Amino acid sequence: MKVLLSLSLIFALLSVAACDKSAPETQRELLVSVRPLALIAREIVGSDMPVRVLIHNGDPHHYAPTVTDRAALERAQLVVWLGPQMEAVLARQMAQLPAARQLALLPAGGYEYEGASPQDPHLWLRPRNAAVMAAHIAERLAELEPARADVYRHRARDFSRSMANLQKVQNRALWGYRGVPIVVTHDAYGHFFGPAGVETRALSDSSHSQRGAKTLLELQGAGDGCLFGEVPANDRDRQSAASLGLHYAPLDPLAINLPADASYRDLMVKVLADARRCLAQVPDKQVPDKEVPDKQEPDKQVPDSSTAE
Repeated sequence: MKVLLSLSLIFALLSVAACDKSAPETQRELLVSVRPLALIAREIVGSDMPVRVLIHNGDPHHYAPTVTDRAALERAQLVVWLGPQMEAVLARQMAQLPAARQLALLPAGGYEYEGASPQDPHLWLRPRNAAVMAAHIAERLAELEPARADVYRHRARDFSRSMANLQKVQNRALWGYRGVPIVVTHDAYGHFFGPAGVETRALSDSSHSQRGAKTLLELQGAGDGCLFGEVPANDRDRQSAASLGLHYAPLDPLAINLPADASYRDLMVKVLADARRCLAQVPDKQVPDKEVPDKQEPDKQVPDSSTAE
């Protein structure tokens, strides 16, 4: 009997240990909702921490996490997402996570909206906004890992300087297309073209794909310009462009087609190159260099990540 009791006790202890191991444990992993945020986050974490993307090719507005995704959400050290304005369904899962282990970037604030819809959540298409996002990520990681706080904040400052320069290059490259009719499938591209003073006209807002007859009629006869949609190229966008007398090009704001080792700068360079390839078909309306101010925007940097709220 003593032997049986001893064996029973051992089995009971082993069962408790097995249960403890099956419980989700926090892993040193950064989980992000969409790939552009991963590109920005990697500027801060480098190779120090794995970065995993939840939504690879789906629509962030309608994405719902799988069982595997939910397990990853529970284990991750930090989950970075934009907010319910962009990932509405994901918000239900995020509500179950502790506030200290998640970072919603849209409510964090500090962003520029000039030339874009203030309701549009595609903030990363403006390099200086990407720098603000990086600062928010760096500060939250600094709170979670105080021993590496200086490293994260230093990387955020370096990225901010780099993004100030990239913003200037991007603005100068687009400056000459002010006045060219540019139609977009939704408002997201205002963050890309807006800082250069290039106005876009959207067929629909960021969260809807409806293209009403009234909107199409208003855009008829706009002139020789471009219609920009999203990858992959599709017949619906081609037909819309043809009916409006515009050239057509798909852009890749979610970095779907970028190589695995691509950087945030690679994303913006690719979007700019694809946009200019379409705009190059428009009769030259370039503004002479002397009319382009050397400092269209001040070379400001985002605040130190320790103060970016």
